Amino acid sequence: MLKELNYADVFNSTIYKSDWLTDKTFSPTSYAIGYPLLYVLYRILDEQHPMNILEFGLGQSTKLFHQYSAFYMEAHITTLEHDPKWIEFFSNKKPVPANAEISVVESEIIRYKGFKTRSIKDLEQHVSDKKFDLILVDAPTVFKRYSRSQILKLVPRNIDPCHFIIIIDDSQRRGERDTCRELEKSFKDQNIEFCKNEYCGIKSSALYCSADYKFLTTL
Repeated sequence: MLKELNYADVFNSTIYKSDWLTDKTFSPTSYAIGYPLLYVLYRILDEQHPMNILEFGLGQSTKLFHQYSAFYMEAHITTLEHDPKWIEFFSNKKPVPANAEISVVESEIIRYKGFKTRSIKDLEQHVSDKKFDLILVDAPTVFKRYSRSQILKLVPRNIDPCHFIIIIDDSQRRGERDTCRELEKSFKDQNIEFCKNEYCGIKSSALYCSADYKFLTTL
């Protein structure tokens, strides 16, 4: 809890005079991203200016991404969300920037290495062959093993192996840890050099990045 409070203080101090983050009201909870991840995401957006962002799950991070894209019109945000009512509620509160899109996707039960888990149906149709600078994995809902393993379909096809950032939220849970291990194995099998850190508060988020972003592991 103390780490979460410390990150809350650091985050609020960091965004105090932000040029692009004008709505500074966020609600980090155990069901949403926490302050450590909010802080890391803000630093990435503000200092590195990723141009093509993919987000699994609509929520507090989307509020951050949409303000970023409204300010940096050359950026593009893609959010994949399975709940149409949540999309409607979110979109009615604030308009979606022209360079951001929220797509309704269908989740499906699959088996990965013999374990039942949940993934995104027809993911390839939604991402095509796009290359993403930043991928945030915060959906679909948790399973006991290999949660959110759809990220494994995107490596290396949808990243630049020399210039990428991938973040998996809730990495303290067994299912997400399974997926983190598989992601690391995929990097090694593809000879993709990567750096890693885990940012911890009430819960944890695992950050993976290419060597040119190594400094992100020391934020």
